[in-house]
Amino acid sequence: MIRLFYLNINGNKIIKMENILKQIRSLNLKKITQPELEEMLPTFGMNGENSHEMPSHLSEHFNQGIRFWQYPNQFSKYLLQLTKYDIKSYLEIGCRWGGTFIITSEILKAKHPDLRMYTCDLMKRSSILSWYASQANYTYFNQSSFTLTKNDIQDQVDLILIDGDHSYEGVKRDFEVCLQFKPKYVVFHDISSVACEGVQRFWNEIKNEYKFHEFTDQYDSVNGSYLGIGLIELK
Repeated sequence: MIRLFYLNINGNKIIKMENILKQIRSLNLKKITQPELEEMLPTFGMNGENSHEMPSHLSEHFNQGIRFWQYPNQFSKYLLQLTKYDIKSYLEIGCRWGGTFIITSEILKAKHPDLRMYTCDLMKRSSILSWYASQANYTYFNQSSFTLTKNDIQDQVDLILIDGDHSYEGVKRDFEVCLQFKPKYVVFHDISSVACEGVQRFWNEIKNEYKFHEFTDQYDSVNGSYLGIGLIELK
């Protein structure tokens, strides 16, 4: 059953999924500041898995809403960076519940409403992504990203986010698979996570071959360094 609302405990307010999507679509990306976006993001609902990696002051939003798995202080800067580019197609490898895919896709659609959207995961499509399918047209691949070919995605893909197999060999293979789609930008998740040494190693090996951007802000309330977003420009 798809959960179409969640309760904001502190504010004692029921927030409907439709309202979350309306808020995302109403963002004025030309005027919104990074601190404003950072503050707003948690209200869309965050993933609460591995809660020891997450900032405790945002716990009221865990396992709620669209459940994006990002640090707002990293994600907000990354999303605003994306608004500087001309992106007409997006592929996300490893989408979990789908929150990151939904937010990123909607941000990109603000510039290109006909954005081509694809996401891939070994998990069966979540109830959140099933709900989103009634709101936007995208393709879900319930398969290993290693098996993606041009038979699946016949056109070039401008932006690809890699957040699948976090081993060194896995992230390297995902990158190699992505190159067949001739991306302009490739993004790696967990580049500063102590739990993902393979991703850190691969990122540090390749980043200096390209123009790159890192979004790795941390929270003082978290013991250790986690998540982190790395973007390279291939064009």
